[in-house]
Amino acid sequence: MKNSYLIKKLLFLGAICVLTYACFSYTQYNQFTNWDDDFYVTNDKYIREFSKENLKVIFTEDITKNNYHPLCMLSLAVNYHFSKLDPQGYYLTNIFIHIINVIIVFFLLLLICARLKIDQAGRLFIACFGALWFGVHPMRVESVSWIAERKDVLYAFFYFAGMYCYMKYIAANKLTWYFATYLLFVASCLSKPMAVVFPFSLLCIDLLMQRKWSKRLVIEKILFFVSSIICGGAAFYTQNHTGAIASFSTLTLAERFMYAAYGFIMYIAKLFDPLYLSTFYPYPFRIYPGNYLPKIFYAAPVIALAVVFIPLIYTWKKKREYFRIVAFGMGFFVANVMFVLQFISVGAAIMADRYSYVAYFGLFFLLAFFLNEVRKRFTSFAIPLIIVLLCLSGGLAYGCYQRTFVWHDSETLLTDAIEKYPLKKDPEGNYDSKNSGIAQLSYKWRGNYYLDKGDLDKALQDYEVLITLRGADAKVFDRVAVIYTLRKDYKKALEMFSRSIEEQNTVYKTYVDRCITYTLMGDTVSAFKDYVTGIQLNTKAEQMLSDSSFSCVQRQLYGQAILQYNMLLKINTNNPFYYFYRGVARYNTNQTGPAIDDWEVAVKSNVQDTKKAASNNLCVAYDAIGDDTRALCYLEMALATGNVIKPDFAQSIRDKAKAQMGGGK
Repeated sequence: MKNSYLIKKLLFLGAICVLTYACFSYTQYNQFTNWDDDFYVTNDKYIREFSKENLKVIFTEDITKNNYHPLCMLSLAVNYHFSKLDPQGYYLTNIFIHIINVIIVFFLLLLICARLKIDQAGRLFIACFGALWFGVHPMRVESVSWIAERKDVLYAFFYFAGMYCYMKYIAANKLTWYFATYLLFVASCLSKPMAVVFPFSLLCIDLLMQRKWSKRLVIEKILFFVSSIICGGAAFYTQNHTGAIASFSTLTLAERFMYAAYGFIMYIAKLFDPLYLSTFYPYPFRIYPGNYLPKIFYAAPVIALAVVFIPLIYTWKKKREYFRIVAFGMGFFVANVMFVLQFISVGAAIMADRYSYVAYFGLFFLLAFFLNEVRKRFTSFAIPLIIVLLCLSGGLAYGCYQRTFVWHDSETLLTDAIEKYPLKKDPEGNYDSKNSGIAQLSYKWRGNYYLDKGDLDKALQDYEVLITLRGADAKVFDRVAVIYTLRKDYKKALEMFSRSIEEQNTVYKTYVDRCITYTLMGDTVSAFKDYVTGIQLNTKAEQMLSDSSFSCVQRQLYGQAILQYNMLLKINTNNPFYYFYRGVARYNTNQTGPAIDDWEVAVKSNVQDTKKAASNNLCVAYDAIGDDTRALCYLEMALATGNVIKPDFAQSIRDKAKAQMGGGK
């Protein structure tokens, strides 16, 4: 009998894991997106090597400029070690951790059911459906199919493992399990600060297990709550410091409560109806006229309170044996979403699919428990009920699989967001810039994706939408200017750079870019003014113009290179590289004399590489103009500095110099 039950558990769990993998199988073929994947992986230098310096930065600094989650970054560093910038390894790791989480949830539900003294059939029913829904619900996709959200699946792994250890601690009363719970809690916080609510989840377990309120129960939670306060305070400081927390000075307390209540009921609604999912869920649009919110926001607080308290009051008065079940399920859900309900706004969205990843555990348990009660009470309908549930679960799995395609790349992701929340129009039929914030962000990021990809037409099309809506910021104007520069429409490029400076006049890069555009148009006076302004704003302006000048030489844009090196040398006359490469540009535009003058300066440099290259070029240049004596002088210098010169050419120089000096006929 025992073996039969074990086999059933393993078979059902195996089937759930296989189905979960099938739902996310396409994810492994997805690409990096420009939705934070650049901050976490593609542009993050600290994950590229397991050096002491990098590990120190990962564990002591907020390298993603928004949150402190060193274990998440460490896991991405491991991926980089094996996969470099091949996204498949990162996605497979996400899927693998998610499947591990499904397994932990399965055994956690079995353990809870065993402590509740539910029969074996009921345990399997609750554990199987609870774990299945956790694995294949479409709301899981954002957490699993987004590389930057590795922190979600990772913190959940430690979170659920910690809950399992706590259940063992309650049963065995051994400190080993207690400290294991605490260590897993700390690891969860180091994966994602959202884990700070873990102590509240432990209190929910205490309630479910009917642990009596006592001094001991309070003492054993002190360590957890102190750690939670420290971690939560650090997370709040980091997000506030980086500007992730928006100012809500214009909102009343009642309005904040309405937004929070709306988010709360929408999380519950999407548990049952996950058909209309989006990467963004914007704050509500005001309705014309009167500037009122949609009616649902005014009703949301009443609905939210009713959803929470009516089941609690009913079970307390009528079905006391179910009260702790409802209190645990609803309490766990509330505890794990209460800090993401936007009482304090973090970001531009009123809710996010990823915030449900752990929180839904409470609702899945609640739903599976009461469906099992229905199965037990109406035994004749047990099989039809299971068939219906399997069909509905299959629908969830299919929706999950389809949703993974949205995350294929930046284009599919942002196009989906635009389709879900398109541009709004005012009563006159004009696009409403005030109430199209989410669409504007999507157009901006999709435009960035197209520009990085080299599709200038599509990028410009998206950026022009923003310009029309007056939703373009300085960076958008900069990127549009770059597009016009690449198209050699310099007049338009200057206009866009100027508009960028009007938006934000302290960005040195914009001045340098406009300086380069002026040089392309031959307006060296205006170009130099912008270059000087750029230098005054940031000394990096010189390096930026230097990189651009060198790129011009490489691309054989010698005229532009000469103009830019002229400006560089007006500010810094001590850099031998500027003389050397201006000489290269001059020589390739048949300005041999000026080129020689530049190389004569460069060859006196203490920089060995510059001296080596300049001596070689001077040898060739003097040979070209027939000054054989000087050609020989620089030949010897070139050889002394390590240049490899063809023997025939070297002998020719020596013979001609000897003849010029009268040593031969």
